[in-house]
Amino acid sequence: MKVNWEMSVLPSGKRAEYIYVTDSAAQLETELEPLIIACVDKAVSVMPENINDDSLYLIFEFDDHGVLRIVMTDDTKQQESAYGIACDMSSVTQYLAESDYWKFKGEPFADIVKHCIRDYLTTCGAFMRYSLVAVFSEGDRARTELL
Repeated sequence: MKVNWEMSVLPSGKRAEYIYVTDSAAQLETELEPLIIACVDKAVSVMPENINDDSLYLIFEFDDHGVLRIVMTDDTKQQESAYGIACDMSSVTQYLAESDYWKFKGEPFADIVKHCIRDYLTTCGAFMRYSLVAVFSEGDRARTELL
């Protein structure tokens, strides 16, 4: 899946994000997994610029608004790398609640995203080159789940 990323510098000026906004609810059932893969691939592609001696976690944060953020942090999960990835899927969350598609039926959107990430990371050779711990969070970095 071809994703056109936009670069945005955050107000602090210390971090920048590659941002993608999806608004294609009708296509999401077939494009969700390729979209998640594209996000992971983009995060892995900026790892050489992000990684330093203190890097430990690759955090996949999925918030209540349907935004997936991927950041690399230190062991405190507070010091973020220079580049992050953000994929805004907020416009399609209502569609998922109404979908009869078997993959989405009855599952929280965060769980669907988490499973897609976990499935892809197990085969992502580029990620395996780094000694990072991949974790998933639903907005609270103190409570993360290993991927």
